[in-house]
This record gives sequence, C-alpha cells and structure tokens, in this order.
Amino acid sequence: MDKLTLQCASLIVRSLTLRNFRSYVSETFTFDNKINLICGENAQGKTNMLEAIHFLLAFKPFKQVTMKEIVKFEAEECGIKGEIDSDSGLDEVHILISGERKIIKLNGKIVYRASKAIGRYSIVSFLPSDIELIKGGPQSRRKYLDALICALEPVHLKDLRLYHRSLIQRNALLSMSPGSIDKKAKGLNSTKTEIWDEKLAEIGARLISRRIKFIGAIEPCLNNVYKMTSGIDTKIGMYYKSSFDLESDLQEGLNANLRSSFEKDRQVGHTSVGPHRDVVSFTIDGMDASIYASQGEAKNLAFALKASEIELIQNTLKRTPVLLLDDITSELDDKRKGFLFDLLQGFAGQVFITTTSLKEILDVCPQLRGRGKVLNIIKTIHRLSLS
Repeated sequence: MDKLTLQCASLIVRSLTLRNFRSYVSETFTFDNKINLICGENAQGKTNMLEAIHFLLAFKPFKQVTMKEIVKFEAEECGIKGEIDSDSGLDEVHILISGERKIIKLNGKIVYRASKAIGRYSIVSFLPSDIELIKGGPQSRRKYLDALICALEPVHLKDLRLYHRSLIQRNALLSMSPGSIDKKAKGLNSTKTEIWDEKLAEIGARLISRRIKFIGAIEPCLNNVYKMTSGIDTKIGMYYKSSFDLESDLQEGLNANLRSSFEKDRQVGHTSVGPHRDVVSFTIDGMDASIYASQGEAKNLAFALKASEIELIQNTLKRTPVLLLDDITSELDDKRKGFLFDLLQGFAGQVFITTTSLKEILDVCPQLRGRGKVLNIIKTIHRLSLS
C-alpha cells in the first residue's frame, strides 16, 4: 500500500458548526489538520458528528434517509456550516435543511444543482455497517459503486438522473393495463416505447461502461489489501453481471434487449433490463461472498474495499481524501488493527476517529500519542489536547 502515502493535495476541515443537527442543538468545533479523536460513550453523538462532516463534504448523509430524520426532534430546520481548505483555497459551506428541502451555499452563493458541487471534496468513511456491502443485497453494491464513480466523475450523477427519468417514463407506459379504457393503453405497442428505449440505451451504455472501468481500477488494490490484512493468498474478484450480453456494442445491445423484452415488460409493468437491474458481486476464491463468506472474511473484504478507495481517489484525482472511522477498532481483529494504524501513520490527510476507549486507540497505535486533538463527547462537550 505504498501508494497510499503519495503526496497529493489534502483537504482539511477547519471548523464545523451544527444547529439542530441530529443530537446537537448548537455547537461549534475546530479540528486538527491531521488526527482528531472523538471519544465518548455510546449514543452520545460521536457518529452524528462524523455524519455532519460527511454531509459537509459529500452534501448527503451516510445513508439514504429523509431530511426530517436529520433535523433534531421538535426543531423545524437544521444547519451545517464549515470551513474547508481545498486545492482551490478556503471554502465556506453552509447547508440548510428545512422539511425535505436542502439548500447548499458555497462561499455565500446558492448551489442550485447539487450535482455541480458533488466531487468538489473527497471523503472515505469506514463504518461498522460496511459489511452490508458484502453480505447485503445487490442494490447496496450498485449504489456504492455509483456513489464512488460520482465522486470521481461527477458527470455520472447527471447520467444516473437522466436514466432514472427516462426509466420512469417507460415504466409509466408499461404499467398501463391492456384492459384500460385509456385509448393510449389500448393502443400500446413497442413503437410507443421506442423513444425511451433509445434514451435508456444511450445513457445506460455510459453508466455501464463507467462501472466496468472502475471495477477494473479498484480490483487490483482490493486483492492487495485483502492479502495484507488476512495474511492469506486469496483471490478476490469483483464482477459486473449485466442483464444483457455485454459482448456486443453496449448501446446497440441494450436497445435491442429493451425492444425484445417489450412483451415481458408489458406483462409485469416495468423494465426488466438495463443498469438498474445489473448485479455487482464479490467473490473469494471464486465463491460468492454474499453467500459463502464468513463474518470475518466479509469484514476483511469490506475493510479492504474502503481502504482501496483511498488509492483510487489519489490515483484518479491526485487528492488525499478526508478519512472518517466510526468505532472501527471494535470491528477489527489485531492484524487488521495493525494494518489500519500503519496506514494512518503514513497517511498525509486529515482523519476523524470515534471510539469509546481512548486507551485502546493509543495502545494499538502509540504513535498517535502527543499528536492531534481529542474531543470528548458527553452531555456537554469538552475539547482537550491529546497527551
């Protein structure tokens, strides 16, 4: 993992102000340029702080939730504000959430399309729930891969939205019952969906092409990290299984399959082929990890996947991401803990680590002693120097 120590431009979150965000009423934090340890008992708000930093940099929470879940109970709106040092200078980001509305301001100017801001900052998060990327359903892996690509090539987000809109239109036609009194429904045939077939094929081909490209880019690093953390010479595979034959021209192949699946799609009322139906899978020595991986293997693979993101971001964007590690030591065995803190020791960027035990972190990684900053999260928040 020598490439993880490449000298790339680093992002630094200088400060964070929260108002009615999750468990926080009104707090302002300042951070160290390198190491920030966020300590406290469970349910005190450590993960909420990480999520706020993630929101500040990625303009979205960790998981897909309603905006109402972000706003503190009984409050009508919430705000996140932060100062970020980036390769373009010092930015001030302000995010206001009211109801289901999200307003983003960058350096005092409203960003009317979030897609224009996504990708401005890079972030990698290590969460206990990452194991679902391995053991969960195919939708979680598709979303993960698309989110990673969007962070590296923001045009992917635009294509995802265009594809989704076209898919809605085609499905709306397909969902019309053959027995409906609607004249459009009675006369529904494959020619009526041709315009949407063509749009889905054009946009879908671009989505699939990027997915395959980035799987090819991340797979070698994934194998390398997995071997280093497991100590076993195991072959890790990351595969893309499409709902149609990828041997042909992507656009022509998808268009042909959309046309040929018309009758089937008309019967079920939705589109059965395309990137929204494709499967991303991991294998360990050729075995499907979602089915056959043990909990230990799945944790190791999820950890290797997230660690591989760092190298991919550095190689692609020449930028070092901010790292968020949420209670990560409780999920790792001693070997993986050792690898993680070796990574941190040589990591050039800013890191935020939550833990219930500062002693455990410093015992595993004594080189952190005397470096960085500790924030103790209790009912009131105290800021201490790491010693």
